[in-house]
This record gives sequence, structure tokens and C-alpha cells, in this order.
Amino acid sequence: MAGAETDTQPSLLRIGDFQVDPATLEVRRDDRVSRLEPKVMDVLLLLANRPGEVVTRADFEREVWKDRVVGYDALANAISKLRREFSDNGRQRRYIETVSKTGYRLVASVDRAEGVRVPSRVNEPDSVSAPSAAGQPSPAIVFRPGLIAGGLLLLLVCLAVLWQWLPREGEALGGELPVIAVLPFENLAGDSDQDYFADGVTEDLITDLSRLSGLQVLARQSVQPYLGSTKTESDIGRELGASFLVRGTVRRDGDRLRVNVRLVDVAGGINRWAERYDRNLADIFEVQDNITWRVVSALQVELVPGERAALTKQHVASVEAYDQYLRGLDLLGRRSGSDNVEAKEHFEQAIELDPGFALAYAGLSQAYTLDAVYERGPEVVESLDRAATLAHQAQIIDNNLPQVAYVLGFVEMLKGNLADAVVEISRAIQLRPSYADAHALLARTLHFAGRSDDGMRAMERAIELNPKVPGLYRMVRGALLYQEEKYDQAVDQLQASVDVSPNLLLSRIYLAAAYAADNQLEEANWEIEEILQLAPNFTLNSLEYGFPYRDPRFRDRFLSDLRSAGLRE
Repeated sequence: MAGAETDTQPSLLRIGDFQVDPATLEVRRDDRVSRLEPKVMDVLLLLANRPGEVVTRADFEREVWKDRVVGYDALANAISKLRREFSDNGRQRRYIETVSKTGYRLVASVDRAEGVRVPSRVNEPDSVSAPSAAGQPSPAIVFRPGLIAGGLLLLLVCLAVLWQWLPREGEALGGELPVIAVLPFENLAGDSDQDYFADGVTEDLITDLSRLSGLQVLARQSVQPYLGSTKTESDIGRELGASFLVRGTVRRDGDRLRVNVRLVDVAGGINRWAERYDRNLADIFEVQDNITWRVVSALQVELVPGERAALTKQHVASVEAYDQYLRGLDLLGRRSGSDNVEAKEHFEQAIELDPGFALAYAGLSQAYTLDAVYERGPEVVESLDRAATLAHQAQIIDNNLPQVAYVLGFVEMLKGNLADAVVEISRAIQLRPSYADAHALLARTLHFAGRSDDGMRAMERAIELNPKVPGLYRMVRGALLYQEEKYDQAVDQLQASVDVSPNLLLSRIYLAAAYAADNQLEEANWEIEEILQLAPNFTLNSLEYGFPYRDPRFRDRFLSDLRSAGLRE
């Protein structure tokens, strides 16, 4: 594993009772020597650069993760590992102190002969060239020996249909379509507990605009790092490759709603359109629709048949139900077991308040698919059956929601019904052409189907729509590269995935396999140790509930590499 380094090799440090060697990633105390992961060492060095000072999450993301999209668990995971390394337990922290709602502070003494700078990773890919669910954590599902003849035929038919709108080699992915980024709406309520509401308004606007074939709309994960950014609009546009930005603020005060929004032409540095809304909270849906139509009008987007109807909401939930839905959506996006439990409660309350709220059923269905991911055992079948039932209920209410088609495709993929999964995911993309997570989910499904070339093409499209490249996407691309036996490239992508989402188990599983296939057995063993830290009972037999590969030869190679890495039966 490539270590951390600076332009000049950093000196040894003494932090409290421990000696730290950044060059070898080692931490020593008396006769005990252990090794940190590179990003965990990076976090420690940033703290050591500023002993006694509060280092905020934004500081860590900017300096350590270089403004990448970082999972909620990345920083917390690194701090937890440092505390475990330093035996820093209890309320009275002797090494790393938590400053509530702000960040962390190194309170132990730091001695060094030279200044220590935050290291840059060796050969760490900052972007994906010529290649997030894709869009979801690693699934857990039963191995299938293969699809029956009829299923194989259906899969081929589905892929043939899909081929007509997958980009061809050498073809520009986005063409000449205007690229628009909806930056996170700022919450001006003065209450951080209302952040979910502003995030929900942003997400709804992205979803509505991304249903238009005449626009290319960037995914929320790529715009989220710009919340509260002081960068100029031209810099943001250049970094994202966007021609237009939507910027806005939201203030929710009792039953009043105030929204300011403007559409910025990046090249000209002018506002194409701006509006201020001061309405009752109950008018939130009318405000959202008006913003969407005004953006479409300002950009003179030509609507194809069916798109005008798609932008007209078939069912408007009550404000109370919508509020519960947004709370659930916020928790769902954090991708953790405990948050998922709470997310389901909010979706259930939304359904209770409004039994006709299709999006709430889709959200609850997606939460149950994540249950299947977290459980990784026989309970998966029950969770997936529940997810499928909820998705079909949403479909009965509104058959034109891309979120519903997406979650149906996700469930079918987890069940190993790859042909049905392709059909549903394809429909989600037809309903919402700029649906980055659906393109990434398609890539993953094609990976399982043994179509790595097509999977790579789908990943290219997903990354174009989500250029900040979340860990989930890197995991899928790493799996495809591993499938193609490009092990060094696979390691780069999978290590980058682990850096930003260290608890994403599937990334570590593929990384261990890629290291083993590349004869880097020490690194492979390291990853198996990390896997067992996350899931102590994980064995090769656990993979009975994962990876519905159509090609048994690839499955056997995958298992053989993991066996070589040290994963026991």
C-alpha cells in the first residue's frame, strides 16, 4: 500500500506516549507497533499540525479529502481508529477531544524536530479519467448459478434495447446540452435542525429538472460540497463543468416560507432569472413547480412529448407528510443501520398522514433494501420481499416516478433477477435522463451480468452527471476493473472508495481480492483484517448472500482471490 508522504519526507513525531512514523504509517509504544491506514494518518497529521486548535469537518474535507464527496462515516471512522490506537477512552479524552457540532482538537503534546505538513497520497486519483449503486451500499444476496434460458434471452433483449441510448465509443456523452448545477439551498432559519428542509427543496428541484432530456443536471452529491462556499460562481462552474447555476436560500418560520432563487449564467456572470417568494408553507409545492418552470423558460428548454406532463405532479402530499418524507430522506442518505431505522419511522409516518404519497412508499422501500445490505443473512429475503411490496404499492399510485422504477430495479438486482433489473433501471433513466445513481446502478447490474464493457460505459455516464465521484461509484468502477483483470487500476479506484467511505464493506472485499490477484498478499491480508473489524463474523460463506454473478468462472476467481487474501470459509 502506498504510504503517505510530503514533498519532503516528514520526521518522526511523538504524540503523548506514542511515536508516529508518517513514512511507514506506523505507531509505536514500547514494544508494540501497529500501522494506520493512509487517510487515518492524514487525519492525525492535520491534527498534529494544529495542536490545541479546533479542526472542523470542513477543514478535514478540504485538506485531507481534497473537497471530495466524503461519506458521513469517513471522518468519524478515522477519529475512532485513532482513539482506539491511543487507548483514548472515556469522557476525559487525553488525546483527541470532540468539540460539539464543530470538529476535533488534539489535546496531547506533540514533539517534532521539523514542521509536519499534511501529506498528499501517492498516486491517488483525484478524478476518474475515461472510465455514487451503485448509488447504494454493497448488496447482500444469494449466489445464482445462472439465469434460465428464458431469462438469458430476456436479458439479451433488454440489453439490446438499452444499447440504443448507451453512449457509443467516441461519442460525446452530454452532447451540446446545457449543463446545470443546482447548488444546495442555504437554510436561513437560524436552526440547523431545519437543514433537512432546505436539502429537500434542493433535491426536489434537481429531480424535477433532471427529468428533462434537453438538460444535463448534475447530481446532488457533486453540488453538496458547495454549501456555503465562498468560491466565485465562475470557479464553481468551471470545477463542475456547468454552464448554469441555480442558487437559493430557504427560510421556514412557523407557517411561513421565504425562498430566494436565481439562475446564473456562468460564462456571462449574469442572472438569467431571479425571484423572491414569500408564501404560506402550504404553498411549498406551488413554489417548487414555479421555480422549475421559470428555469425551463429562461433556458428555453424544448420539451419533448410527455415531459410537460411529467413536470406536473400527479399527487401532492400534505405539508406534514412531506415534512416527514424529507426527514426520512435525509436519514436515508447517511447510509448507516441506526439512521436507516429512524428513516423508516419517518416514511411510515408520512404514509400514515397521506396513504396516497407514492414517494414515501418508494423511500420506505429503499430503506428496506438497505436493511438487506446491513443484515447480510437469511433475513435478506424478508427485507427484499417487503421492499418489493412497497415499491409495487408506489407504482400503483404513480407509475411515472423514476424513484419507483429505480428501487424496483435495485430490488430485482439484489434478488439476482438481472434481466428484470435492467428493464426497471432502464425505465428509471427514460423517466429521468440525468439520473446519475440509476446509470451507476445499471453499471453494477451489467457487472453482475458479465458485461463489463457496457458497465464501464454506464459508469462513464454516471460520473459525467456526478463529477465529484462518490465512494460508491468508485467501488463499482473498481469492481469492473477487477473483472477486466486491470488490477493496479482497480486498486487505485477501490482504495479511493475506502478513503471516502471506510465502512463500505464491498469496497474492502473487492480491494482484498484485487490485491491478492496482483500478488500483494500483505496488503490483501490488511484489508481482510479491516473487513473483520467491520463484520467480525464475515467469512467466504457470507458471500452466499451476495454477488449474483451470471458467469460462474468469474465467481470462482473472485472467491479464490479472497481465499488467497486470507478470508476463511
